[in-house]
Amino acid sequence: MQPARCEVKGLKGERRVEREGMEALGSNPKTSKWSVLSVVILGTFMAILDANIVNVALPKMMANFSATVDQIEWVVTGYMIAFAISMPATSWLQGRYGIKEVFIVSLALFVFGSVLCGLAWDKDSMIAFRVIQAVGGGAMMPTGITLVSVAFPPQERGMAMGVWSIGAMVAPSVGPFLGGYLVDEVNWRSIFYINVPVGAAAILAALWILDSKRSAGPVRRFDSIGYLCFSVFLAGLLIALAQGQREGWNSDYILSCFGLSLFGLIGFLVSSFRQKDPIIDLQLFLNHNFLMANIVNFVRAVAIFGSMFLLPLYLQNLMNYTALRTGIILVPTAISVAIVSPFSGMIADRIGPRVPLFLGTVLVSYSLYLYKDISLNSDYWFLFWPQVMRGVGLGLINAPLMSAALNAVRKEQTSNASSLITVTMQVGGAFGVALLGATLQRREFFHYAQYGDLLNNPFSVPVYKAQLIMQDVLLRGGFDPAELAAKGKSLLALWVHRQATVGGFADAFVFSALLITIGILPALLIRNRRAAQPPGPRVMAE
Repeated sequence: MQPARCEVKGLKGERRVEREGMEALGSNPKTSKWSVLSVVILGTFMAILDANIVNVALPKMMANFSATVDQIEWVVTGYMIAFAISMPATSWLQGRYGIKEVFIVSLALFVFGSVLCGLAWDKDSMIAFRVIQAVGGGAMMPTGITLVSVAFPPQERGMAMGVWSIGAMVAPSVGPFLGGYLVDEVNWRSIFYINVPVGAAAILAALWILDSKRSAGPVRRFDSIGYLCFSVFLAGLLIALAQGQREGWNSDYILSCFGLSLFGLIGFLVSSFRQKDPIIDLQLFLNHNFLMANIVNFVRAVAIFGSMFLLPLYLQNLMNYTALRTGIILVPTAISVAIVSPFSGMIADRIGPRVPLFLGTVLVSYSLYLYKDISLNSDYWFLFWPQVMRGVGLGLINAPLMSAALNAVRKEQTSNASSLITVTMQVGGAFGVALLGATLQRREFFHYAQYGDLLNNPFSVPVYKAQLIMQDVLLRGGFDPAELAAKGKSLLALWVHRQATVGGFADAFVFSALLITIGILPALLIRNRRAAQPPGPRVMAE
């Protein structure tokens, strides 16, 4: 009878953990873990969707505001910086005002910023309103993760994070599709107004479902110096990464941004070791599983955000796809993530995160490697299957990764851990876009130089045959025979430039595949274990 008694004790213990988690959300009888998850999905989906949907409308904004590319880029860069800077403060805000209050205020601020963006009258007002919007979205992300981790017991967090990641990963794929439709068929301002009904529904649901509950014990002091230094570090780093490709990595402007970022990082580290309650608890990285999960998180963000930046560029600039058609190409990834994520979470809850993390990382890497053969003639099905495979891989990664990180820390560290996870992902994404953008440009120059050497070789048989083909095409098109030689060379030069660009994209995809393989080792080093328990004697419910 002893095993049965232990099983009953274990079941009671799990129920006790779940009951304590729901008590942290309050005593509202309407509150259930699934209703909490639904509210969080609605809010975070809206925030992530908006970060991706705006890119489609940038050309329309440029025309409407008579702005240059450099100026309109701050609509994206400003949002990214404010989004990242607001995240570290959420842990202190949750302890000071309560999780529910912070989540609802962040939702309201995001919706308010969306309305203002839709009413923007020039580029400066748009940038300012996007910052307001980003502050709400940035606070919403880690607070939402904290809500889910508190509502679900450790043995169910994998499944919960799997369901949550449906919204988090589907949004980037739906963004270009929905944005393309709204910009082409309605108006570019509608991409902001669409947040109003969704945000209002999320606010009302949060007011109805969540209950106020502040952390027990004294509220820690706000580490203003640490927060300021960390904000300087993030702002300088993100500006340098976002604009380094255009300004030049060796330019005084970019080097100054990196220098400012380094200064902020040093100040933050000094402040963290001197403060009793730093804005970000770096001791979390002494936890083995949390450290390994964040390494995988950073590498995944570098490869995935970078590749999500590459594919739309390839489709729209080389294949002449519309924004709407580009969104359709990205849909298989979203569907695959939505199908696989809940199951991968349940698998992680049963056997631990190591196996799904390893398999997911390998699948994502291989799916990116398959694009090494892209060309100007790539059809839908060539693009389709790697997208499906990448979606399966991401579905296997997301939920186990989040549950491994959150289960590694104590309950009172959850909000701080959530902030660190989201900041790491944001910085990794910016680093990935910058790194793969630079790789694309360098490899494009490399291939163009190779083709150029071939074109300049007067004895090259392939070039001679290509010129004959071009001249034959032009002759059939009705061009004057006297102009065939000059026109043929011009057409051949254009074809060479496009081929060099395709080669650059293929190399960048292969490089992104290599980058994500860095995450295989830390994924294997993650220990399959249950959530960390608070210090002190454990009481077994009889």
